Amino acid sequence: MRELVGECELTGRRTLFLRNGRPVVALVSHDEYMALRETIDMSNDEALRAHIAVAEDEAKRNALMLVEDLLENQKPETRNQRGPS
Repeated sequence: MRELVGECELTGRRTLFLRNGRPVVALVSHDEYMALRETIDMSNDEALRAHIAVAEDEAKRNALMLVEDLLENQKPETRNQRGPS
């Protein structure tokens, strides 16, 4: 088991454990688990899904705003200022 965990951690290889020929447990890296949890959380967040849908629609219509467009609308004295370090 220790070897499987080490391999999973280093390579990201997944291992499926079977009982009577049926999958019962999957071994995945912590990073992959966190990514899966984030995906599930996002899919359960109705407001976030609505924002994503609006953004995807804007992208399809090529209605995206470039950084240059944002900077163009700034006052010259604030254009090159940086926030607190």
